[in-house]
Amino acid sequence: MNGASDYDAHVAARSVADIGRPKVGTATFKNLYDSVSKLPVPLGGALLDRSDLYNVEGNYNLSSLTKRFADVLIGGNFRKYVLNSQGTLFADTAGPIGIREVGAYIQASKEFGIVKLTASGRYDKNENFKGRLTPRVTAVIKVAENNNFRLSYQTAYRFPSTQQQWINLDLVSYKLIGGNDAFKSIYNFDGNPTYDRDSLRHGKIVATPFTSLKPESLSSFEAGYKGLVMESKLLIDIYTYFGEYTDFLARRNVIQSKSGSAITLGDTSQGQTYSVPINSPGKIKTYGFGVGFDYRLPLNFGVSINAASDNLSNVPTNFTTFFNSPKYKLNASFGNTGFGPQKRLGFSVAYRWQDSFYYDGDLASGQLPSVQTLDAQVSIKLPKTKSVLKVGANNLLNQYYYNGIGNSNIGGLYYVSFGYNIY
Repeated sequence: MNGASDYDAHVAARSVADIGRPKVGTATFKNLYDSVSKLPVPLGGALLDRSDLYNVEGNYNLSSLTKRFADVLIGGNFRKYVLNSQGTLFADTAGPIGIREVGAYIQASKEFGIVKLTASGRYDKNENFKGRLTPRVTAVIKVAENNNFRLSYQTAYRFPSTQQQWINLDLVSYKLIGGNDAFKSIYNFDGNPTYDRDSLRHGKIVATPFTSLKPESLSSFEAGYKGLVMESKLLIDIYTYFGEYTDFLARRNVIQSKSGSAITLGDTSQGQTYSVPINSPGKIKTYGFGVGFDYRLPLNFGVSINAASDNLSNVPTNFTTFFNSPKYKLNASFGNTGFGPQKRLGFSVAYRWQDSFYYDGDLASGQLPSVQTLDAQVSIKLPKTKSVLKVGANNLLNQYYYNGIGNSNIGGLYYVSFGYNIY
C-alpha cells in the first residue's frame, strides 16, 4: 500500500479498476448488460431452458371393502422429465433427455383399544436406478382424552435430482456437473483422473475417481406427545427424532489436469475444477427436536411459542451437504380472535428468529447471519356482508435479510385483504 491507509489504498485501487467501466444507469451500461444477458453461458448469463415435467397421480380408499380388518388406501403416480436446455444447463447438446419415474403405495390402519397402528409400504423406480421399497410403521397411543403419544419408524428413498444427474454448467472458475456415467466419457475421467481440490491445497494428493451415483436412503425414529391440559386451555406438542442416511448425496470439488500431465502440490490453477455429486461412503446422522405451547387466555386472547432444532453429523471432510437449515428456530405470537363491539375486532403479533448457519449453494456458499422479524395484523369482521377486512405486514419493521448466499434482500411486505364468506 506504499504507506497509505487502508481507506486511501482502496480508493486508489478502485480508481484504477474502474477505468473504462460504464456507470450504472447509463445507456452504455444498459447496452452492455443486455448483450451479456442474452448470450448463453459461459459467454453470458442466458440459460435456454425449455424443460418439461409431466405428472399423473391418484389414490383410492378401499376401507368400504376392507373395514372388517383394516382401513386400506392405495395410490400411485407416474412422472416424466424432459430436460431441454440446448446444452446451456444440462448435458443435452445432442437433444432433450427423458427421465421416467413410477411409484405405488399401500397403507393400512386399525385401532386396537387405545392404540392405533398404521403400516404402509411404497415402491419407487427411476429408469436410471434400481427400484426400492420403503416401509413405515406408526403407533398412536391414547393415554387420556385429547392426550396421546406417538411412535414411528420410517424409511425414505431419494433419487438424485435431474440436476444431480445431468447438469453441465460452465461457471468459468469451475464446472458444475452431474453424476450420470455419461460424464466419464464427456470429460475423459478414466484417461485423465481427478484429485480432491482441498487436499491439493494442503499438500496432499488424494485421488477421487468418478463413481456411479446412487440414490440416498434414510431410516429414522420419531417419538412425540400431543395433548390438551389445564381444562383444555393449554395445547402441548413435543417431538424428537433420530435418523441415519445411507449413500447421502453431497458434492465435492475435484481437480483434473488441463494438460494431462501430473498435478503439482499446492497449485490448483494448473487444472480444471469440477463440482461433482457423490455419495457419502459412511453413515450420516441427523437428529433434532421440537416443542410448542399454545395457551388460550380469557377474553379470546391467546399466546403461543415454539422452538425446533435440526442437526447433521458425521459429515466427511470436503463434502458439501446442502443441509441449509439453522440449528435453532423460535417463533412466538400473541393475539386476539375477537374483542370490542360484538367481538368484531382482532389482531395478532408474531416474532420469528432463526440462528446463523453456513449456507451451501451450487453457485455460492457462505455464512448466513441470524434473522429476526416481526409480523403483525389487525382485522375487523363485517357481519352484514359476511366478510372480514385485514391490514397487516410481514417483517413489519422492514429489517432487510436474505435467506441464501447470492439471493436478493427481503424487506417488509404490507398488505390489505378483503375476504367474503359465501356460506
